[in-house]
Amino acid sequence: MSKANRRIKKRRSESGAMQILEEAFHLVRTAGVNAYWRYYLGAVPWAVGLLYFSADMGRSSHAGRDAALLSVAMTGLYFWMRIMQASFCAVLWERLNPGGVPALGRTERFRALGSLAFLQSLQAPLLAVGLFFAIPLGWILAMQQNFSVLALTRRPGRRPLREQFVDAIRLAHDQWAQNHAILVVFFFVSLFTWVNLVTAVLFTTSMGKSIFGIESVFTLSPEAAVMNTTFLLGTFLLTQLVIGPLFTATYTLRCFYAESRTSGSDLLSRLESCRAKRGEEERRERVTLGRVAVIALLAATVFGGTPLGAEEAKPEEAATPLVEERLREEITETLEQKKYQWQLSRQLDEEAVQEKSWLAQRLEEIASSVKEVLKDLGEWIEEMMRELFRRRMIAPGGDKTDWKWMEGLSSTASIALVVGVLALLVWLSILLYRRYRGREETLSADDSGGQAIDLESEEIVATQLHEDEWLKLAREQIEKGEERLAIRALYLATLAHLGERGLLKIARFKSNRDYRRELELRARSLAELRRAFEANTALYERTWYGLHRPAPGAVDEFLRNHAVIRDTAVTAAEERPAPAGVR
Repeated sequence: MSKANRRIKKRRSESGAMQILEEAFHLVRTAGVNAYWRYYLGAVPWAVGLLYFSADMGRSSHAGRDAALLSVAMTGLYFWMRIMQASFCAVLWERLNPGGVPALGRTERFRALGSLAFLQSLQAPLLAVGLFFAIPLGWILAMQQNFSVLALTRRPGRRPLREQFVDAIRLAHDQWAQNHAILVVFFFVSLFTWVNLVTAVLFTTSMGKSIFGIESVFTLSPEAAVMNTTFLLGTFLLTQLVIGPLFTATYTLRCFYAESRTSGSDLLSRLESCRAKRGEEERRERVTLGRVAVIALLAATVFGGTPLGAEEAKPEEAATPLVEERLREEITETLEQKKYQWQLSRQLDEEAVQEKSWLAQRLEEIASSVKEVLKDLGEWIEEMMRELFRRRMIAPGGDKTDWKWMEGLSSTASIALVVGVLALLVWLSILLYRRYRGREETLSADDSGGQAIDLESEEIVATQLHEDEWLKLAREQIEKGEERLAIRALYLATLAHLGERGLLKIARFKSNRDYRRELELRARSLAELRRAFEANTALYERTWYGLHRPAPGAVDEFLRNHAVIRDTAVTAAEERPAPAGVR
């Protein structure tokens, strides 16, 4: 056989990437809740921990102190995630090949998971090599997934580390073209999923502002919010949580089919499933045939005639296939009559329901349950209205109240409309109350109740004190020699001044970059003010988040910039035209 013919034969024998993806999707869809719990019990803590670690190390002033402890915690979460992924793969493998997952003892499980932890610790250097050379990246990604698949799906030998490493490399090279096609598909799926998540966040926040008046960082500066590193990392992790089970199931199928080429496990599993399906069909057929026979006998007895099979016949003749076939034909002919069509229609409906997909059946069940609940609610409301009209409630003076004007509300739709309008009015009242109460709280500058302000705390907000009080606090820190705390108090005084002038909207969740972007939008014509604010922000970030003491003269420079900001803001407020009707 020529080389070209061998290549064509090999291509025909290999399964395509889309076929593997379809089977993986079906495998994930039919997996039980136990499988999902195993996967997300490891993936969710890792994702949340990584997001917190990234945000804390990038913004906290105590990052150098907490880096070692948090790194150890993240390492533990990473290994826990890999262990739970291996358990998830074992559940999927058991579903593909019932009885194919060995029951490991405590020592064997410890050896297998120890090997898995050591091999997964090589992920960072292997990915660095793959990203640098690009060509072996597909094999490296497949090999890392194979580590999790092979950890608990086979019994560890005398050298579990070596065996698992060699088998992972061998299975990663199996059908390498299919592997690379799967990675390309998942790249575009991840990209589209991430774009949809970002779009959903922006759309939800914009709708919240348009309908409810809720202001957020996404509505003030969408570009800055989307380009924020914490937001990008959070949406990326959420994307991985969405497509992660499908990605893991795909490589579980690849390993299963590769191993089945020598063991024939896929054929045995299919035969077992066909045998179980055939047995279920035979059982269902016997039950249906028994029901039909009983119905036919009862019908023949009720409507006259001799019941089918009541003729005298020898036992051996009744057991022959000919008699059984004749009985079936006569039952079918009897049920085809018009008066027995109700039974056949029910059988057809049951078959139609069985042909529907799992999702369609669940949606129909949910819709029918909601319909029943609404029907019961409507009947209850109508009954209450009937009872109200029947009693004709008596007024305190003894006269009957005229309820004729409510007779038009006897229908369920009218009552539902009235209830909906009343609920909407109550909701709008609550919303307006909360909004104006929040505005009053903002105008009252988050009253601290006379308590001392801790400048070391990360929870303080510029609206807790007025500008003069922040400046007084800064002078006290300068007298004590605490220039770092003085600069922070001066920065909060600057924010308080700009907030009082309406150039900034102070909020606890905003960052310094958010304030710069907001000032660019609201003070476009005040270039001097923006330059002074950017200089003060940069000086504050170097002093507060840095590891060195403030440079000599830093406080004086900050005070000069603050004076420029205050004078420019006051001048702009005086030159601003007064509203119509104000003299």
